[in-house]
Amino acid sequence: MKKLLAMAVVVSVGSTFFLMGCQTTPTQQGAVAGGLLGAGAGAIIGNQVHGKSGEGALIGAAAGALTGALIGDHVDERRDRRGAQQQRAQQAPPPASAPTTQNGHWETHTVTTASGETYEERVFVQDR
Repeated sequence: MKKLLAMAVVVSVGSTFFLMGCQTTPTQQGAVAGGLLGAGAGAIIGNQVHGKSGEGALIGAAAGALTGALIGDHVDERRDRRGAQQQRAQQAPPPASAPTTQNGHWETHTVTTASGETYEERVFVQDR
């Protein structure tokens, strides 16, 4: 029984890291990781306390998935907030006033940042 339990924990932890490489959100990754780790921990605790590893695994999986999803959701929100702040900081403000000399024209340039994000900026180009 202990070998089976140890194998279940190893498989749970291994599959957690395997699944984290997939195209999923942090909320989904947290739910999967929490569920697997909670199931393993619940099985161990349930077996040691009551001799019922199945019930412990179910309770641990539910609690772990919920906790992991909540943590992943918090990570998602923080990432979205940080991305919006960076985007606002990178965008050039509109010119306060047009240049005093009218020997030129306005152009819109598309700028790509080092991280791959793009934005547009208006620049005044002097005619020659």
